[in-house]
Amino acid sequence: MIEPSTVRFASAGIYAVSAVVLLALARRKPAELSRYCYPFVAVVALAGVGVGAWGAEVGTIEVANGSLRGGQLLTDYVAYPFLFGFAAFVAGVSRRHVGGVVAITVVMRLGYDFAEVFEGALALAGSGIILVGYATLVGLFFGPIATVASRQPPARELFYKKTRNLSLFAFGVLIAWAMIQIAGLFDAFTATVTLEYLDILLRVGFAGFVFANVETLLADGDGPESTSGDDAESGPAEFGSGTAPRATD
Repeated sequence: MIEPSTVRFASAGIYAVSAVVLLALARRKPAELSRYCYPFVAVVALAGVGVGAWGAEVGTIEVANGSLRGGQLLTDYVAYPFLFGFAAFVAGVSRRHVGGVVAITVVMRLGYDFAEVFEGALALAGSGIILVGYATLVGLFFGPIATVASRQPPARELFYKKTRNLSLFAFGVLIAWAMIQIAGLFDAFTATVTLEYLDILLRVGFAGFVFANVETLLADGDGPESTSGDDAESGPAEFGSGTAPRATD
């Protein structure tokens, strides 16, 4: 049987090639669009580094009844919050709301670590955090964030709906995988192959989708037409820059 490390090294190679291709595509975009693309190149490249380190068993830390793998932590704690944060950004919400989505995603990922390395009440608590966090994200993305997205131009609103559906579906499948893995129903090879396939789909597939639709982020009417004090004060997030445009009147 093929060793899990071999699968991870192969995945690292796929990430490396994908990062090079994405970088070439990003450089062909106008400057006002490429700044949205380069973060995805970085996420894919870091995934390659992380999976390669995981395959080489670099940075493995024994904790309680399990182990935390530095390579896996690197790629997951960068990719998952970034992808969900980007989906919220596409809707045109304020930085505060993007930050909230990112924080929820980080807490969910922490829940998986708890469920993986502990037993008993702590493991159950970790699993509960994952499920509650996911339900919260679903509520936000189909509730207040979707309301803000509805004020955007039709093309951008459609882009938001697609990024939201893609991220929630892919992460939902990952959660199902995590529950099966925590229950010990996968053998090592099956767990490795299925996880790497899902992760590549989420990172590289999501990046390719964004590259194909990034022009919609320059549509007129960018930003929510919020009348609340907090949103008007914070303004819609400007992804990849240090400034945020003011909310429209």
